[in-house]
Amino acid sequence: MKKYILLLLLSFSISCKQQNQRLEESTVSSTIHSNEINVSTKVINETYFNQQLVANGKIESLQKSQLRFKTTEQLSKVLVKNGQFIEKGALIASLENGLLKNQLQKAQISFEQAKQKLQEEKINYGLEAASENEIPSTILKTLKIKSGFLEAENNLENAQLVYNQTLLKAPFSGLVANIETKVGYHVGASEVFCTLINQEQLEVSFAVLESEFHFIKKGQLVEAQSFSNTDDSYKGSISEINPLVDEDGLIKVKAKLKGKIAELFDGMNVKIVINKPLENTIVIPKEALVLRSNRKVVFKLDNGLAKWNYVDVLDENSTSYALKDGLSLGDTIIVSGNMNLSHDAKVNATFIDKNKD
Repeated sequence: MKKYILLLLLSFSISCKQQNQRLEESTVSSTIHSNEINVSTKVINETYFNQQLVANGKIESLQKSQLRFKTTEQLSKVLVKNGQFIEKGALIASLENGLLKNQLQKAQISFEQAKQKLQEEKINYGLEAASENEIPSTILKTLKIKSGFLEAENNLENAQLVYNQTLLKAPFSGLVANIETKVGYHVGASEVFCTLINQEQLEVSFAVLESEFHFIKKGQLVEAQSFSNTDDSYKGSISEINPLVDEDGLIKVKAKLKGKIAELFDGMNVKIVINKPLENTIVIPKEALVLRSNRKVVFKLDNGLAKWNYVDVLDENSTSYALKDGLSLGDTIIVSGNMNLSHDAKVNATFIDKNKD
């Protein structure tokens, strides 16, 4: 019985040692794996870099007009609303004009009567069948004066002009803005009733530093981005460079935007990006560069180890750096997980497809 118990104890002891050994091996393996830092890598294959100049600009309409009535009267009708698109010649609003309309109708009647009287005078003069082009000008003028035709024609034109002053029409197609007056209000001749904006002809004005003047030229392409929607950008080209430097060392520039841009409004603030191509240079993503002892460092992947390389930056834009030296085409660089890397650190690399940026 004692021998049986001793055998059991010995077997239990051997089993515990084996389990402890497996646990230690598992712990060592886990420790070794945990020492590898997960990183993402990318092969350098870019040699085309866009130098960028970024500025703040303001949208302006090339065709914008403040519309006013030419007479003073009570507002009778408003036929449009703010933000509404109207065609050229469309009626926007009208003033009280019942009396003027009546006077216009009377002038039209008098004009018709004068036309009949002129025809009678032509008959009396023996020119019934003759057209006005066939009648000598001196005789035709005498007949028009005698019949009252010229006076009636002048009165009709005057009545029409006075009546038209109570109508406000669109001088061009565009969007209506800034209507604040309501029906029944008294409108003065000097008062701006509304603003009409041609949304299809926009430009952006911005300023560049004197030291940045070499970067721009007339006809150069620009991109405008609204601060409310940074996903969309709108193309344009520099149309005007003011040849003066102001007291702040700035040069004013204008660029005409292309196409109909419904998302941009007159007076809107936008970001302007101007690109200037720079070829035959090494280009890396901004996230690949880190600082070590105030020097710029990029880690390369070499046989599972992170190797740091000092680099010199030539230029930068919003997404990338262009390098003078430090790396070569075909190098595999670490672009994420590199913030706390050290030289010769073991890494577990995930490669980023070069076609998926």
